[in-house]
Amino acid sequence: MQSIVMTTAVAPRSLGERIQRRRRRLGFLQSELARAIGCGPGAISRFERGRRVPREVLPRLAAALQVDVRDLLADAAAIEPSREECELLQAYRALPDSGQAEIRSLMAALAAGRVAR
Repeated sequence: MQSIVMTTAVAPRSLGERIQRRRRRLGFLQSELARAIGCGPGAISRFERGRRVPREVLPRLAAALQVDVRDLLADAAAIEPSREECELLQAYRALPDSGQAEIRSLMAALAAGRVAR
């Protein structure tokens, strides 16, 4: 089974700069923001210096900073896919072209709300 390597064209630093700018605008200390999102005291410092922000932390971080996750990320593709996402992508790639087309069609229908959930 081949491994999946995800790369990013945008340096993660821009996400860190957005976090820092918003945190300061709201008047939070790094330790206060870390406590608000349930992370250790050094986590915010690491995020602001450009370390990867774990996918599961992003919603809590955005909520604490009072922004939408999409606004926080803007151009920063600094998110590593989860194990489940990697497994789904591997399974998708293993399908024949017709199977991939069916998956794309189903996803488009789900996104448009045409499939009962």
